Amino acid sequence: MSDLLKLLENFWILKEEDSETFYRLKNLDKETREFIAKNLGLRFITTSNMVKLEKVPLVPKECMGILDFEQPRDYAFLCLVLAFLEDKGPEEQFLLSNITEYIRMNFPDEEVDWTLYSNRRSLIRVLKFCEKMRMIRIDDGNQEEFAENSEAEVLYESTGISRYFMRIFPKSITEYGSWQEILNSEFEFTNGISQPISDIKRIRAYRGLVVDGSVSFENEDELLYIKRQKVNITSELEKHLPEASFHIFKSFAFLAISENYKNTYPDDSNLCDILLLVASELLSKIEKGEYSLHPTNETSEIHVTSLRSILEDVQKQYKNFWNKEWREKSFEKVFDEFLKFLCELRFAKLQEDGFVVIYPIYLKVVGEYQVSEEGEESI
Repeated sequence: MSDLLKLLENFWILKEEDSETFYRLKNLDKETREFIAKNLGLRFITTSNMVKLEKVPLVPKECMGILDFEQPRDYAFLCLVLAFLEDKGPEEQFLLSNITEYIRMNFPDEEVDWTLYSNRRSLIRVLKFCEKMRMIRIDDGNQEEFAENSEAEVLYESTGISRYFMRIFPKSITEYGSWQEILNSEFEFTNGISQPISDIKRIRAYRGLVVDGSVSFENEDELLYIKRQKVNITSELEKHLPEASFHIFKSFAFLAISENYKNTYPDDSNLCDILLLVASELLSKIEKGEYSLHPTNETSEIHVTSLRSILEDVQKQYKNFWNKEWREKSFEKVFDEFLKFLCELRFAKLQEDGFVVIYPIYLKVVGEYQVSEEGEESI
């Protein structure tokens, strides 16, 4: 796997978990560093025990959030836990009660009531996430007990890397009025803090391809740049992301990765199988003239009831290929998860009039089940 792909795949690489990769990336070659700064405008951070490439998308998506979190309060608690950890050095210990008191004293506009189960459960989700990201370790105790008893105590220690979790903004976050302002400020400076960007279109186009994975007609300027600079972009990607194949169509462009890569579509889940099967059915209907493509952007509109009908046919035909969990789900549950995931990936958009706009990128990857000689099915 190329160095750049390794950096893109992981939030960060820690010395204690993979020392060989850590040292290789810490000594990243000058050419790759220049590609990151010039074409992506992203910060590459190295410390004595961690390397990290900050990933900032062209278009934020819901699926880019922290999937372990369930409500906005989780994110607020995370910010306060990070603030609490800011002055904690490696191996410095602290108690769960130290965190709860810090949050209680610093939570804006209200005092957090830890006698409420929902608040305790929210903090547990945050602490579990911090532990998973190796920002803290548990030295003694069980944090799950806090869910049932607000007086439960746990002894933690800091690993010292939490200060690199949150990104550094060009100015105080309190000066921004919306997330759009924060995102736009990304394109004011290379590396997020200094060195003014001379070619914003280039940065936005490369970020769309390399970080997001695709650029659609909705980002018209970036897509036009990609089409005009196809030869240069192809050459750069062949050098720095040899695992990626670069595809350009009338209304979008995308990268396909040949390596095993985290969090890509499609994966081995039944939900991705369902999306592939529905895409195959929908493409077949378009080719038969049952649905049409927009002449400019190649989108297709289908009423949600018609989409339900297609999924019903898919479920009846292929349900036996699914695992036990998906076989036992009601059709309503399957459809809700299918449509939610389809929209999260920006393969489609549900409109208020009940029509679903299908983006052309969704129809470029379709699937069907095949049974091997050994009787094993695959898609």
